[in-house]
Amino acid sequence: MVVAVASAPDPILAMPPRPARPLSTLQLLRVGLTNTLAACDEELFDELFVERHFLGQRAFVINDPDGVRRVLQDNYDNYPRLEQSRRVFRFGAGTGMLCAEGDPWRRHRRLINPTLDYRAVQVDVPALVGFAEEVVRLLSGVPSGEEIDIGKAAAQFMSAATSYLFAGSDRRIEPMVQTMAKYPGKFSLFDVLPVPASLGFLAKLLGGRKEAQQFDPLLRELIADRRRADYAGGQDLLWRLAQAQDRVTGEGLTDAELCDEVLTLANTAVTPLRVLSWVWYLLALHPAAERRLHDELDGVLGGQAPDFDDFPKLPYLRQVIDETMRLYPPLPVMMRTVAENDEVCGRTIPRHSIVTIAPWLIHRHRKLWHEPDCFDPDRFSPENTRGRSRYVYIPFSIGPHICTGAPLSIVQMMIAVAIWAQHFRFHLVPGHPIEPVGWTSLRPGRGIKVTVEARR
Repeated sequence: MVVAVASAPDPILAMPPRPARPLSTLQLLRVGLTNTLAACDEELFDELFVERHFLGQRAFVINDPDGVRRVLQDNYDNYPRLEQSRRVFRFGAGTGMLCAEGDPWRRHRRLINPTLDYRAVQVDVPALVGFAEEVVRLLSGVPSGEEIDIGKAAAQFMSAATSYLFAGSDRRIEPMVQTMAKYPGKFSLFDVLPVPASLGFLAKLLGGRKEAQQFDPLLRELIADRRRADYAGGQDLLWRLAQAQDRVTGEGLTDAELCDEVLTLANTAVTPLRVLSWVWYLLALHPAAERRLHDELDGVLGGQAPDFDDFPKLPYLRQVIDETMRLYPPLPVMMRTVAENDEVCGRTIPRHSIVTIAPWLIHRHRKLWHEPDCFDPDRFSPENTRGRSRYVYIPFSIGPHICTGAPLSIVQMMIAVAIWAQHFRFHLVPGHPIEPVGWTSLRPGRGIKVTVEARR
């Protein structure tokens, strides 16, 4: 944890304390349930391949780019997600993309990918701009010197934008979006320890899943509307999903499968919200980078909102977002089990082992990045990315399991930062403690408090 300061020549960025030595199993359970990032000891930021033991199982932490490629791309079917992770996202049908594996997952992926690619997202840009401008109007009313949590402003944008993307002007879906943005909330020991499939009923008894399933009746009603032959509404995401047909089988998603996917996508839609908070934190600590961003935005946009064709003209904006996701990756840790014996980086990985690939470690690894704990958007300039392995920067994962919503998330973040940075500067509130907390996503544990200064 660090205490926010207004500016510093070489600011120390917020991160949990790093244990000097590996934690014991008991310490891992205690610390990991609160913040998995705080369980990452110094060795993990120095070594590319580390073997440990956890609850009687062999466990491997793989930071080597070749190992990342083997696990997440070349042999990904051999590395399914841990059952503990999958059951958190096992909703009604148990077929959502954060739960399914194998052929069911591949089928869903084929159906969903086209609904969220750049071409599908492009038509929504004007509406997303409108939601970002509404936040400008709200922030313009904040009195000078008043402290706000910048994450709440981002949440206002994300809630309205995501609800619109899913269901157009039908705002009934907004409570579902807001609930799933916080899901699954706090984790319990049950979410960490392996539990036999025969005891799966405990998931319902220990809570957490009902909060997602309460929206099933509403989702089925919205889906039924979009399946009707006389439907006259917009071609929103729910419509695109309801009409999607598998290019292999010609079949679509059932209502139960579609409900699962909507809940899953609503949960992953929180990604830009988390990143936007960290963008303003980092810019507030690095005024030179902030000035350079302002110069680019003023020169290209001249006070206007961006349209889709403006994004390629804003390279430094994209570099700022990429460097933010390097330091504070929205998906900090990915854990897999091993189906069959494999060889990774010349080492044998036996079946039933646990494999961890953690962007939090890889993005800050001392053998992969120069001064990895410092903020430097120029890491992502064309000359600096040329020749760099694709497997050292994986904010949305990589390979077949890369986040389906990544194109949409990038567009949302670029719109929000481009519009808000033209209107405001945000100053950190001195003395407010900031610490990244990670599990299924990464967030600022106590929020990021700022004051607002108008630029225009």
